Amino acid sequence: MGMAASQARYLGLTARKTNVEYEGQQVNQARTALSMQLNNTFNDLIALEVPTAPSTQDYTTTQYSYEDGTVGETISSMTPLENDPDGYNYLVTHYHYSDVFTGIENKKRNPQVYVSDRVDNKEIDENKIQSTEDINTGEKTYSVNGKECSVYDENDADQKAVYDELVNSYSDIKNADPQDLLTYKDAGGNIHFMLKDQLENADTGVSDASDYYIKNSKPTMDTIAANTVTKSTNAQTGEATYSVNGNACSKYDENDQELKTAYDKAVSENAALGKINPDQLYTYKDSDNNIHFVSEVDLDGIMTGAAAGNDYSVASGVPTMIGNIELSVYDPTDKEQSAAYEQILKDWPNSVFANTDSTIYTWESNGQRYFACGEELMASWNSAPDSTKPTENQNTLNYYCAQNVSTKIEVTERALIDFNSEGRAETIRFEDSSVVRTLNTETVTDEAAYEDAMNQYNYNQAVYEKAIEDINAKTEKIQEQDRTLELRLRQLDTEQEALQTEMEAVKKVIEKNIESTFKTFE
Repeated sequence: MGMAASQARYLGLTARKTNVEYEGQQVNQARTALSMQLNNTFNDLIALEVPTAPSTQDYTTTQYSYEDGTVGETISSMTPLENDPDGYNYLVTHYHYSDVFTGIENKKRNPQVYVSDRVDNKEIDENKIQSTEDINTGEKTYSVNGKECSVYDENDADQKAVYDELVNSYSDIKNADPQDLLTYKDAGGNIHFMLKDQLENADTGVSDASDYYIKNSKPTMDTIAANTVTKSTNAQTGEATYSVNGNACSKYDENDQELKTAYDKAVSENAALGKINPDQLYTYKDSDNNIHFVSEVDLDGIMTGAAAGNDYSVASGVPTMIGNIELSVYDPTDKEQSAAYEQILKDWPNSVFANTDSTIYTWESNGQRYFACGEELMASWNSAPDSTKPTENQNTLNYYCAQNVSTKIEVTERALIDFNSEGRAETIRFEDSSVVRTLNTETVTDEAAYEDAMNQYNYNQAVYEKAIEDINAKTEKIQEQDRTLELRLRQLDTEQEALQTEMEAVKKVIEKNIESTFKTFE
């Protein structure tokens, strides 16, 4: 090998050795980085908290109870009292469950409200106000809608509460002499106030009377007509004209198509109306534009107080069905309906139902009575997107019912508790009673809370096991990468030794060439 060739070979080997050394340094740095990742993974493993399964003992407590008549009371908490002036040593909270009559709001999707004509037959009272006079004293007593009136008694707490609320709204009540105030209770138990002089005028037909009461938690006044029916006679022709509840009547005209249509519909559901001579039939429209039919015989009978009469009416365009169930108008004289209706008003005072002036409708389904107001029923009817299918895809309807609901009745009061030698409560006496009650003791486990804790434990355990699996997988990957780098480092070490050996051999050749060149001239 020539001098130049040897030197070139040596330089090439030197460069390769340098590259091998550099790559070895890079591999060592990569292994160091992997070592740091492995250390972080180990720290993550140490930081993991091993889930602990819940124990039923953690959810088991000693519970005290006692019998209070027919009701079983359970004590939910006992807080110690210090220096109580009356000697009680604990503040005790106890409860029982009882059925409470409650108004309930429901929502019916696509209620399928159907609107058509409704035929009614109602009895017209002779007079809403009646009076009787004591023949000995001349004192009059009054009744309104069949409810006897009595003089206001300010010592009656219920009457006083209603009176105090009404005087803020009505000056007639505020300025009246208490002896001139008469009261009565309606079928729903509401207290009404009336003025004696107004009752006298109404009874004699001079003027109307005002009826004051509380409705939907608001002071309310209704006007009671002096007489439901009035009559006037033409002096020249002798023809009579009538008015019912302030609505002027006219003779039925079968040539009037609107009246004829209403008449035919009313007769189809009330055969008795068809038996009345059309010449003796009067009609009128009420404030809702509903057509009414009343016989002249009934009108005269009502006027003389001989008897009540029948008022046949046809209401156009009113809700008549909800689904396949027929609707009827709420009857406040029905005690069950009235009780349910009043309870709904009490529990839902801010609802459209409680504040509407529209007609209240009711129906029964599966033994439960429900209520809805005409305003919301008509809103559902008008909401159908396809006018050719008015009972399909209607908006949701709010409707109501009242029923007994199991309710937790909870009371907190002071008590005197005696404990036995084992620290367990044995007797209790509450501050509002002299009765000392024996306490029953039982161990109770909150199964629901325990199940919740167990579910949480199972979830935590699954999360923990997944974290372990992720750490193990990450560790295995790092170790695999490290083994690959270690193998490469060994290869580089072997290559480094081979290069070193070859460099030493080339170096000897170069030294020999130098020596032989210089010795040529000796």
